[in-house]
Amino acid sequence: MHAIEVSGIRKVFGEGSHATWALSGIDLRIRKGQAFGLLGPNGAGKTTLIYILSTLLTPTSGRGRILGYDIIRDPDEVKKRTGVCMGGTYFYWDLRPREILNYFGRLYGLDSSTRKRNIDSLMKRLGIHRFENKEFGLLSTGMRQKVAVAKSLLNDPEVLFLDEPTAGLDVGVALEVRNFIMDLIQERDMTVILTSHHLGEVEQMCRRIAIINQGRFVEEGMIKDIRDSLSIPDVIRLCLEKYTNLEFLERIPGVIHYGVSDGLFITVDSGRDTIAPVLAALKRRRIAVKDVEIRKPSLEEVFLTVVGRKSTIPRKSEEGAR
Repeated sequence: MHAIEVSGIRKVFGEGSHATWALSGIDLRIRKGQAFGLLGPNGAGKTTLIYILSTLLTPTSGRGRILGYDIIRDPDEVKKRTGVCMGGTYFYWDLRPREILNYFGRLYGLDSSTRKRNIDSLMKRLGIHRFENKEFGLLSTGMRQKVAVAKSLLNDPEVLFLDEPTAGLDVGVALEVRNFIMDLIQERDMTVILTSHHLGEVEQMCRRIAIINQGRFVEEGMIKDIRDSLSIPDVIRLCLEKYTNLEFLERIPGVIHYGVSDGLFITVDSGRDTIAPVLAALKRRRIAVKDVEIRKPSLEEVFLTVVGRKSTIPRKSEEGAR
């Protein structure tokens, strides 16, 4: 079953010569229980798409369904089943965490016993209970964001939208929040859409991604498949006993170039196909290898390669079709 189905979603801000197309025709299907990464440069349309799917914005055209409910015709049903967490969320400074969560629990329509049970559980699991008597304005950045995460989970959502949920957090707190969300995905079979500029975070949490640029998807699929389709070179890193007279490496098929800097780095078409000939050539020359590692292209390299390409759909012709 698809938790999220989107067809032809477009969004324009402004009118006439001042119109800005934030989304230019988005099609997307996400299966239930899947964590899906949404990547793109600033202004690409990521947050706009999340706002539309969570019914905070109305699309200019197109259709979307969350768990079978139409985002335009059934916004109340969508809101009951979804949660939204934005990075850098702020609440009233003089309210305490429990007061904030109780307020939003009432907005969700939760009865008093359900509110208390959910708030107690979330505060304990996120470590908020230790600071429940402290005003929000006096909390650390990490603790404030934990309150925002708790708020988004009060109604036990089946679909969770996370827009830069660890932005501005230190490494330890970001890891704690990320692991908590990953546990929830497993426990509740939750569907998650994640946007983040921390691409290592996306790679850890998501197997499938879409890269959006200038309001349209330029890539969508499994991370591994996208990486393989781009033919980005691998890098073989070796630690050797000596680093002299290595010119022979350039004659090995598949080697693009090499360099020495805190080890030997060889850029190759395929690490899997080239590692054996490289090691054999070093052995023939009695150059001892202390350590070896094959580095596949990072998600950062994949992202930069994709967004650096020009769109295949001319914007003028598309605007004329509208």
